[in-house]
Amino acid sequence: MPDVAISVVVPTRGGVSRLPGLLEALARQDLADPWEVIVVLDGEVDGSRALLEEYADRLPLRVITREGSNGVAAALAAGYAEAGGEIVLRCDDDLSLPRGLLAGHLAWHRDRSHDAAPLGVISLTRDVFEDSPYAESYGRPANARLLSEAYSRPADERWRHWAACNSVPKAAYDAAGGFDLTMGYREDSELGFRLARSGVEIVIDPALEVEHRGPAPDTAARAARAFTSGASALDLEARHPGTRPTTTKAGGPWSRAVAAAADRIDSRTSAAALGARVDAALPRMPRRVRGKAVAWVVEAAAVAGGRVGDSEWVRHAPSAIDSVSVVVPHHGDPTPTLALLDQLAVQTHPVQVIVADDASPQPFPDRPGIQVVRRRSNGGFGANVNSGADAATGDAVLVLNSDLTIEPTFVAEMVAAARMHPSAVLAPRMVDEHGQEAWVGRDFPRVRHQVAAWLTPLARFRGTSAWHRAVGHDVRAHGAEAEVDWVVGAAMWIPTAEFRAVGGFDERFFMNSEEVDLQLRLRGRGVKAVALRTPTVVHEGGGSSPSESRRRWLVQGQMLYAAKWGSRRRLQAALTAATAANFVVNSMRQAAGRQIDAAETARIELSLIRGRR
Repeated sequence: MPDVAISVVVPTRGGVSRLPGLLEALARQDLADPWEVIVVLDGEVDGSRALLEEYADRLPLRVITREGSNGVAAALAAGYAEAGGEIVLRCDDDLSLPRGLLAGHLAWHRDRSHDAAPLGVISLTRDVFEDSPYAESYGRPANARLLSEAYSRPADERWRHWAACNSVPKAAYDAAGGFDLTMGYREDSELGFRLARSGVEIVIDPALEVEHRGPAPDTAARAARAFTSGASALDLEARHPGTRPTTTKAGGPWSRAVAAAADRIDSRTSAAALGARVDAALPRMPRRVRGKAVAWVVEAAAVAGGRVGDSEWVRHAPSAIDSVSVVVPHHGDPTPTLALLDQLAVQTHPVQVIVADDASPQPFPDRPGIQVVRRRSNGGFGANVNSGADAATGDAVLVLNSDLTIEPTFVAEMVAAARMHPSAVLAPRMVDEHGQEAWVGRDFPRVRHQVAAWLTPLARFRGTSAWHRAVGHDVRAHGAEAEVDWVVGAAMWIPTAEFRAVGGFDERFFMNSEEVDLQLRLRGRGVKAVALRTPTVVHEGGGSSPSESRRRWLVQGQMLYAAKWGSRRRLQAALTAATAANFVVNSMRQAAGRQIDAAETARIELSLIRGRR
């Protein structure tokens, strides 16, 4: 008999946030027999090795580091090959184990008579969800149905549940041929099938149930997994005919609805996109139809996956978003900021709310559940947002001006959009209080854009597509979701890691052009910007400062941006020439009796160009 009774094999990649829960549960196991934990680090991508070293004195731990990653089957095979235990127990890194789990598995194998067939023991996983419309209407009920079906499975069908946590004698594993390294997904149930075919008796013990902390958190993620699961069923059927579950025949209204949706899905991305739209709509749906809406997408995704047959999938790929930090820059009257906080308090997606007080003359009041970051001096928009972002703990920073009006589903819809555009800067559709839509998507500034905006004679063409193109507005983004050069910063979603990687906003910009500069630097890292068509926010705009100050800050920002990325002198020369043209036109208007002082207007414009107050 081997010196080690049971070897626990844990495959992990990017698991630094998941592993502590599992390792703590393993450290609390009650087991008198010698045992070991083998963690297969499938590529060091996030500091997991340093975390594992902290448990070296608390667990009989060995770490196998693999360079790169060629799939979970290969990682598991490497761990099983190194296992010294008589019994090998596979355990995913996002599970929470009861104290007696290892002892329970070992008891099943020890109680087996020597002349009986070897056992395979399965611990089913009970999904743990944060409260959400998805979890309430579909996540928890669907998991409960799966568990009920699994516990009632006939003996010859239990192999289908060979997955996240199970144990088998290592000799039986070797006899069955081990993991199939060519399986990109469903490598576990494929092994379960071969174990059962080789004579291993599979049992499912309700007393050994474990908690799963990493289920799909929303419809978008669940639909993407369903697509891959449907595709992988074809792969399994090709290897082992007869393993694909039978389905009911189409014909009823539900089947037709599922088939119609499946016809529009051709990839995991499009499956997730449909799921994201349902996620955004769930809070507004009647409760009785929410579960059906999610089930419709999930079933359609599975059907589409089975049709397309693309089974590639990265296990444990990081979710686009798990948490969101909202940063509200504040200076002056607290009334609009307090109104925005009331709207954030009723969001359907949980958020960390940070108010960044930029040395306001009237200090922002403390408020329960709100973190207030107070600056000692007024540094402007970028510096203030940086101060708030320093306190952010979310995966994304959502910067919101205080003069916005948002719907209760706003953050949830932004999260859904982020799942479709991971690692991207996003901006919602924006309208003013009169319903006039803002030009959220813009082209990176060029001298010709700024000259066109400066020229008074062109003002008559405002509202035409030609004028908007001339001043650098991306007209495509005014009618459809589009990738653009940059988006306006009044409501802007930024991945936290990317924001910090470039050092946040350049604090030399006081007001205006700081978001353009930031997004140009992010673009250098491959981070794109997307102007969304949903959700929509109402932005009163300009309420925090007089128009004279806004224009001065605008020009100062443009000049600083030109000095940093282009030619300040060329911009000054071009705007000076435009001022001369304006003077000629304004002089003619003045002579015609218009209420305009051409000389004073030119003087103001030249002082702005030269940076004088």
